[in-house]
Amino acid sequence: MIPNGLTRRESQIMTILWNSERPLSAAEVVAIAPELSKNTIQIVLKKLLTLGYVEVAGFTYSKNALTRTFKPIIEQSEYLIGTLSEKTALDVTKAYISKSESLEELEEIAQHVQARLNELKK
Repeated sequence: MIPNGLTRRESQIMTILWNSERPLSAAEVVAIAPELSKNTIQIVLKKLLTLGYVEVAGFTYSKNALTRTFKPIIEQSEYLIGTLSEKTALDVTKAYISKSESLEELEEIAQHVQARLNELKK
């Protein structure tokens, strides 16, 4: 389990980054979430950088200034699983499998399970 879950603001910004197909600057996050100030976003991005949830992906121009872009280091699914107890994660997995009506998804899950079983048997 992840010892320190994300705050509401951290979670909001991480969700924006997780849903983006490319790294984003603080100004781009403001455009997506105008209810947040650029100052707040910059502070939260700095904290997420320190916590190891994001990394600087590169630099881009915002107006006439060079600015950093950020991308998540941790996958959203990895974070979510880390916030659950083992029992809850197992219960969620079982419930998903029970309710899924997609043969393709269930076959993909079976392949992951088989690959993990093979790793553990070594």
